[in-house]
Amino acid sequence: MSGNIHDTNINIIKKEVYDLIYDLENNNDIIGKYNYLTSTSKTLYEYIIKNYNKQLNESFINNLEMMLNGIEKIQKSRNTEKEQHDQSVLIGEKLASQYIPQLKK
Repeated sequence: MSGNIHDTNINIIKKEVYDLIYDLENNNDIIGKYNYLTSTSKTLYEYIIKNYNKQLNESFINNLEMMLNGIEKIQKSRNTEKEQHDQSVLIGEKLASQYIPQLKK
């Protein structure tokens, strides 16, 4: 993503992520189709390409949606610093409860 959180269009990223997953699941051509995603979130694009058939389960999609929604909330906030802190805590707690054995619910 851009170094400036306000330069990132979350709606385009969401659309391209879901379209990419759809194309991969249906063996559609993906070459040259996801320019915004590759230019703003190349690591995410590559992760999806590499892992779509192994690790892109409902949990991955829910976590991605949570993170993108968090960015969107930060972008819309009047107090960006506070919202960024709040979203960071929220997302961190959610991921910790999923992946740290001592915190799993």
